[in-house]
Amino acid sequence: MQWRVITGPDNLFGLPDVEALQREELARVADAAARAPSGRALLLQSHAGARALAADLRHLQATRVHVEGDRFHGDVACAPDALPWESEAFQLVVVQHAGDALAHTAAFAEELARVLAPGGSLLWFGLNPLSPWHAWLRWQARDGVCMPRFAGAHAARRRVLRAGLVAASLGGVGPCWPGGARVARSRALARLRAAWLLEASKQRAVLTPLRLRPQRVRVAPQPTLAPSRRVRA
Repeated sequence: MQWRVITGPDNLFGLPDVEALQREELARVADAAARAPSGRALLLQSHAGARALAADLRHLQATRVHVEGDRFHGDVACAPDALPWESEAFQLVVVQHAGDALAHTAAFAEELARVLAPGGSLLWFGLNPLSPWHAWLRWQARDGVCMPRFAGAHAARRRVLRAGLVAASLGGVGPCWPGGARVARSRALARLRAAWLLEASKQRAVLTPLRLRPQRVRVAPQPTLAPSRRVRA
């Protein structure tokens, strides 16, 4: 199936209910930023309108890009499979529905893992294909507006693991339906939430001291000393 890229003014991510969902997601990002050490943060978003949403990244120096066509634009312009930053450049990397808006994401996870610093965190948000939001967005797109990809959470988790990251948690974000109340204490309904959040990290390289093995040293035998004789006067 060929996915059309979401572009133009009639963008489903710009709907008021979807923007409310994105604001709730960015509140989760603020908590992660507060725990991150000083450094840089990378925020990759679904469309240009998302740049107007406030993102509290605390003490981190932020770089923000968004999807336009099959590339990222914003603070820099680049392809998803060739991010222009050096390896291990960011303490925090946030993907906010960029994977839902891109047509091709084959090498995207590998690039995210490359630019993430050891000890850093990755937060990846995606639309939940099991949620009633799927049917609602299809109805909103009935006039020909492009649909998001609705990439599955478990597929993203597998890509992250293959890229060498450690997946810490996978949970739901937002209400089960547009304009609905937040889900509380219901595992069954939690699976129907609007979006999923995958949290992952890159482990630090730890130096393990090696235990020294005792080695036997061969000592050359000493010559036998002759008994001394005293000369008597």
